[in-house]
Amino acid sequence: RLNNVIQEDAALKKDIKLIGIGVGNTPKQLEAFKTKFRAQFPLIPDREGEIWSGLGKPATPAMIVATPAGKVLTTHAGVIKDFDALPQEIRDLYKKQ
Repeated sequence: RLNNVIQEDAALKKDIKLIGIGVGNTPKQLEAFKTKFRAQFPLIPDREGEIWSGLGKPATPAMIVATPAGKVLTTHAGVIKDFDALPQEIRDLYKKQ
């Protein structure tokens, strides 16, 4: 759903990319997830948790919004409770950076 919001916003679509990291997952598991949920963004397997560890072992699910240069703008740990507010938060952070 978030990917759809990003893709429908001309400014965000240009610079914001959604990437899923499957902590503990195999490529086959991620392909099943992608099919089941019709995910339209890249899913990267992280079977051994190396990417997850490099990100500081955040709670899962987690979301990190960062610039292409790697500057972290915001993070969300756990399930997002107010999804409707999230796109506007991302738009505001995008405009400020």
